[in-house]
Amino acid sequence: MIGDPPQRVRRHAATRRRAVVRILAVLACGGLALSGAVALTIPALGPAQVPSAANMRSAGVAGLDRSAGAADGAPMISGPTADLAAERVTLAGKVLGRQAAAVRAGDRASYLATIDPASPDFAAVAARTYDNLARMQVVQVRFGTPSLDDGALTADRRSALGPTAWAADVEMTFRLRQGDTQLWKTSLRMAFVQRGGRTYVAGDRENQAATDPMPLWLIDKVDVVRGKHSLVVGVGSRTRLERYALTTDRSVPRVTSVWGRNWDQYVVVLVPATQGQMERLIGADSDSQAAVAAVTTSVGRSDPNLASHIVINPRTFDQIGSLGRLVVLTHEATHVAANATMSSMPVWLSEGFADYVGFRGSGLASSVIAEEFLQQVRQGGAPDALPGGPQFDPQAKALDEAYESAWTACSYVAARWSQAKLVEFYVAMDRAASAADQADVYRRVLRTTEQDFVQGWREYVEARSKDG
Repeated sequence: MIGDPPQRVRRHAATRRRAVVRILAVLACGGLALSGAVALTIPALGPAQVPSAANMRSAGVAGLDRSAGAADGAPMISGPTADLAAERVTLAGKVLGRQAAAVRAGDRASYLATIDPASPDFAAVAARTYDNLARMQVVQVRFGTPSLDDGALTADRRSALGPTAWAADVEMTFRLRQGDTQLWKTSLRMAFVQRGGRTYVAGDRENQAATDPMPLWLIDKVDVVRGKHSLVVGVGSRTRLERYALTTDRSVPRVTSVWGRNWDQYVVVLVPATQGQMERLIGADSDSQAAVAAVTTSVGRSDPNLASHIVINPRTFDQIGSLGRLVVLTHEATHVAANATMSSMPVWLSEGFADYVGFRGSGLASSVIAEEFLQQVRQGGAPDALPGGPQFDPQAKALDEAYESAWTACSYVAARWSQAKLVEFYVAMDRAASAADQADVYRRVLRTTEQDFVQGWREYVEARSKDG
């Protein structure tokens, strides 16, 4: 296999059960030790669906149904008629246009005037959403063409909203006024209703699955802290968010010192209130991210090739101390700089490189950073191959060893060739499109073969295992 699928979104664990005790012990002595990261995969968002009278999803408008009473080949329209469907698309588009204009103009009253007056609970949510967007200073707000989804409204919702209600899937995009300049995208399943000849928005998350990603600004009230190199959007104590911004500001120059200045040198960090919010934000299963301190993801971005951001799991992140948080954020900021959420390179290189940058300058010996892996080498010798994708699965038994061995492989490149060569090797491998291309990178950049590289790495880690 050639690395992992290019659409993967990596989720990086800063702690794991066996590593936590060692980390906290080192931090208590004034040192620092973290042991790698966890990579998971979540599906990329698909393209927005644009409705037409001739081609609608079966659950939506103008679905085709063959019944016993229909002539062979003669379709019968189920759901709203084509004319009503077209009218609803137009009406929804107009009210969303008014919402977008209100956000762009900073007109809270006009925004709230688009909300269903018979839905007071949603009106409170909508007010919070507007205030969140205002604090984030979003600009260029746009809604795509609504795609009617007649099956999105449950029976209870239809009963509550009345016979003039309908639902549609809508893509919302915006940019931030400063700092991060790339386009953000959110998929909304919205409810609309007509009252007194006027169209209103009555909901923005109709019947969505629990694992559908949902942006933080839709989940809870957020505060915003702007640092020199960071934008932190989070829930809870502003003092805590300010502390995270300072740490992120420290992490960015650490990344630049290795990667170079050819990136935005600016990081967006999202801080949910709970692990549950974090899992909802990235679209993960409930209780699946307990060992994860931070995530680098492009979920919620219009183009994953251009932008990603960091999501914190406060439950774990707050347990690792200030130095630990710096290493974790440096690791994640490295992924942001390298656009690592979209790559087909071997996982060992992507994660090992991020750990190399994260641990660089920590003052820790390899015997501490890669303790479990080097112990394994001492007991049974170096492995015959570099760790592959399955070994980075969060359920893998030797997960710690996989990440630690990846760190040693990147440290080997820096020691045997140079740090500059490590960066060159990473960039070239990121561009490799096939196994043949990857083999050529070894020859062209390192003047070696993959087989000889692995043998050299084995000798390197065997020597390191004797240092401690």
